[in-house]
Amino acid sequence: MLSRTINASLLSILLLLPALSGCSSDKPAVTKEETADLSKVGNEPVALIFKSDFPDDQDVFNRYYGDRIKAKFPNVTINFLPRIQGQGIQDLLNAGTYPDVMYGKLNGIDALLIDTDLAYDMSELDKKYNYDIDRFKPQLIDAVKNTNPEGKLFGLPMPDFDPQVLYYNKALFDRFGVPYPKDGMTWDELFDLAKRMTRSDGGKVYRGFSSQQGVIMRDNQLGIPYLYPHGDKMFNDEDWKKQFENLARFYQIANNNRDTKNRSAGIESDTFNKGDVAMQVNQLTKFRNFPDGLDWDMATIPTFKEKPNTMNQASSAYCFITKTSKNKDVAFKVITYLLSDEVQADYAANLAGIPSLKASDKAVKTFGQNVPQLKGKHVEASYKYDLAPAPPQRDKGLIRPDPNKIGNAINNAFLKVVIDGVDINTALRQAGEDIGKAIDEKRK
Repeated sequence: MLSRTINASLLSILLLLPALSGCSSDKPAVTKEETADLSKVGNEPVALIFKSDFPDDQDVFNRYYGDRIKAKFPNVTINFLPRIQGQGIQDLLNAGTYPDVMYGKLNGIDALLIDTDLAYDMSELDKKYNYDIDRFKPQLIDAVKNTNPEGKLFGLPMPDFDPQVLYYNKALFDRFGVPYPKDGMTWDELFDLAKRMTRSDGGKVYRGFSSQQGVIMRDNQLGIPYLYPHGDKMFNDEDWKKQFENLARFYQIANNNRDTKNRSAGIESDTFNKGDVAMQVNQLTKFRNFPDGLDWDMATIPTFKEKPNTMNQASSAYCFITKTSKNKDVAFKVITYLLSDEVQADYAANLAGIPSLKASDKAVKTFGQNVPQLKGKHVEASYKYDLAPAPPQRDKGLIRPDPNKIGNAINNAFLKVVIDGVDINTALRQAGEDIGKAIDEKRK
């Protein structure tokens, strides 16, 4: 009897040792007996509802996700719900349709998950299956955890199809005998080059620079958030002033101002396609819309002197499992497969998606190699630099206004500066008031 008691005690101590040795780690240790086996999950027929927060259709969904899921999990049936009129998330919930998996960007997480009370902390499944979230880039994990004051893991990061780069028109640089832009340029150096490339020739005006200012502001390299982390108000005016001053000066170059009759971000973004703009800072996906005759290449996004080798904040999409899903384990298995090393390498080679993985050297070596539009292009420019830090976490109890209204307040303020000639301080003051109204509206 005594021998059994001693053996049992020793066994208890031995089982406890791994947990004690793991105390210094951020991730709680899980013993073999406590760890569930994800490979045994979902071998029976099951149906999952996937809801997109993007304007993709069934064909696009199948090309990116559906065909892969069907091949890997023949027992899993996927019902895909696109983002179309009448199928918004609230429409679905009102009709009693509850998605298992949703995917979209973090600027839509409030309407999609938080306001609908569908948000689910996926760290529960991470611990259950001892899944290593440290394999992802830390900025991507910080970004999703910082969407809520408790730091819950509401989603896992998908490959990034939207890193920002500097596109340039090789034909215009050749025409005017100016060397091409290079990796590692600062915004100041780019400004000098934009002045040099803005000119009138043969009765035609050529602009030196244009941009998609909305994404430059939202995913800015300085890590400036829209909202103050410790109060319900716009973040520091002085920091935003620096961001405005940096970009606005390009539009104040003679002959380089944007269309003063149209405030659409899309109109300005499309100017590079026409062949009379020398350079543009935009997201990588923009190349898919370039006309065949456009002679272009890319360099790294220009950087700030105080933030060398730093690109934009993460613009990845995320996969979310809903709190109401009855098939969370199967959904987790499917998602982790889509985010596996081999699948992300396939995204990189065939779809030009930057892996969300911390260690992705193998994948980026084949980045874009099977994408016809990227043949011979300097694709390294899209992943050469490290991501800017994620926006900070806000305190518990603060109001979460509609992020689209907040972003519009900033963008409208910038347009007032570059189109209407309003001084930056006045424009930012108005932005602060508009953000305050959005906060009050959400509070009510």
